[in-house]
Amino acid sequence: MRMHTLNSANDLDAFFKPLHFLNRQPVYRKKPQTEDIHPLVDISENKQAFFIHAELPGVKQSDVKITVDKNVLSLSGKKASVFSKMNSQSSKSQTEDTVTSEAANQSAEGLQAQMVERAYGQFARSFTLPESVDSKNMKAKFSDGVLTIEIPKKEEEIQRSFEVEIN
Repeated sequence: MRMHTLNSANDLDAFFKPLHFLNRQPVYRKKPQTEDIHPLVDISENKQAFFIHAELPGVKQSDVKITVDKNVLSLSGKKASVFSKMNSQSSKSQTEDTVTSEAANQSAEGLQAQMVERAYGQFARSFTLPESVDSKNMKAKFSDGVLTIEIPKKEEEIQRSFEVEIN
């Protein structure tokens, strides 16, 4: 956690001036734009299925792809920045007529990044599935920024479990 120590009364006075916040220089993270992000995942199971819960805040459902190849489940997608959307809109508008491009530039100038801390980019996670799952009947649901994948177990594997008595 970064902390800024105020050294003098002048620094303290400048901190509480209303225009001090507005006149400061924008702060950007020094990261490449093609950075990979790493979604956090919880894996659980019950007698009928395995569950994968992936945190994907700010990701659209249409930007998420789930594939199964042999016994490997792959979860991939992208998280786009608000600022990259605005830059692409303003570059598209420059090729159009001047009236449209002026309106687009005004809206792009209305939102300027002062500090960017969230991570954006591509993500991909892969999971090796056990032989005991029925991967053809998987279900996925996306709600409140959490992707839930239900991977049912094969029926014979569910019935195969039993308890052994100790004499």
